[in-house]
Order: sequence, then structure tokens, then C-alpha cells
Amino acid sequence: MSEVSVQGAVEESGTVQVQAGGRISDVLNAARPSAAAYLLGSSLQREQERQDQLRQRAGLLHTLSQLPQHENLDVRAAGELLHEWLEAHPATGRVRLVLDRRLMQVQPPNNPVARRGDSIIIPLRPQTVHVVGAVIQPCTLPHQPLQDAKAYLAHCPVSDAADPDTLYVVQPDGLVQALGIAAWNRADPQPVAAGGTIYVPVRESAMKHIDTSFNEDFASFIATQPVDP
Repeated sequence: MSEVSVQGAVEESGTVQVQAGGRISDVLNAARPSAAAYLLGSSLQREQERQDQLRQRAGLLHTLSQLPQHENLDVRAAGELLHEWLEAHPATGRVRLVLDRRLMQVQPPNNPVARRGDSIIIPLRPQTVHVVGAVIQPCTLPHQPLQDAKAYLAHCPVSDAADPDTLYVVQPDGLVQALGIAAWNRADPQPVAAGGTIYVPVRESAMKHIDTSFNEDFASFIATQPVDP
């Protein structure tokens, strides 16, 4: 028997007991997500993944600890904002999985066995998009359906530490997309779903002697965070 915690937009919140071998869809059938549930932003959190994310977070903090000595003042300021963001966002153990019970039942690989200690959070649909990273200040902006990710930056100015070539979009289901935004590598327009996050990376030239994978890793960590309810 496994006990799974379920919170958020469900008819039956609390602890759900599942027989050995029971699937996450069985938990959802018992909890019954409400009609207002935002399944695209739902989260399954697991302890094993949380341990991996703790190590990832520690690595990011270690890199950021080197930026106060950086010669570029804008890079230092960006590092301070990113450090503040990380301090406010713990490792969660979120697994990238859309918790749509009907879809899970017809796609067994996307319907894992429930484990003791699993936690499920199902939010209501948010109305905003977050912008973080190498910006003057992090922003929470109204979600605009079908609006290209880069267009949000008109309302959240980037700093001089921002990379001019790349932007990261973290969709509410945890999908991370790296988008070219310069004239030479411009990607097709990419909308951001409600509850998503736009990460403005620190310019690669400033990070190449410190941690070349920092921006990719930071965007990946953002994807582990649950969507705001």
C-alpha cells in the first residue's frame, strides 16, 4: 500500500491510499481533479528526484557565489537577483509529467507506479507569466495568449548582462525551450502558456570561464518548480 498526498484543485484532497502496483492515474481517479484544474501545470513530486535537484541547486549556488568578483557590474547585479531567486525556491522533486488521467490510462509509459511519499499538486489556471534572469527586476506579467515570448520583454527590461542571442522558455508542464532571438538565429514565434516562465540568460561571454552550462542548468531548475496556484 502506498500513500500519496494530493493538494489543490481536486474534489478529495489529502492522503490517497493506493494498492501495491497502483498507478498515478489511480490516485487521480480517487482525488478527482475539479473542472477548474490546470492539468498542464500539475506537479508530481518525488523524494529521489528532490535529492538530485538539491545537488543541482547547490551547483548553481556555487557558480553564483563567484559572480560578486566579476569585473562586469551588470553581471554582478544579475548574479544577485538569481541568487535571491534560488534562495526563495527550494528543490521540490518535481517530475515532468502531465497529470491527465485519461491520457495516462492510454499511454502506460506516462502513467508511473505510485510510490510511498509521492506528492501531487494540481493548481488552478494562472493568469500570469514570470520573467526572471538578467533583467532589471523580475516581473510577473499578464498572460497574453499566442504572444511570442520575446514580446514580454517589452514590459520587463533586460539588463546589459543579458545574452543577446538566446532566451529560455519554461512551459508550465516543465518543458524547457531554448530560443534564438538574434538576427542570425531567430526562432519561430513561441507562445508561453499561462503559468510559464521566461528565463533571460546571462551572456555566454561572461560565463564561459566560470560555468558554460550555467544558463541551461538554471532553466532546467526553474522547470522543477510548481506552477503558482
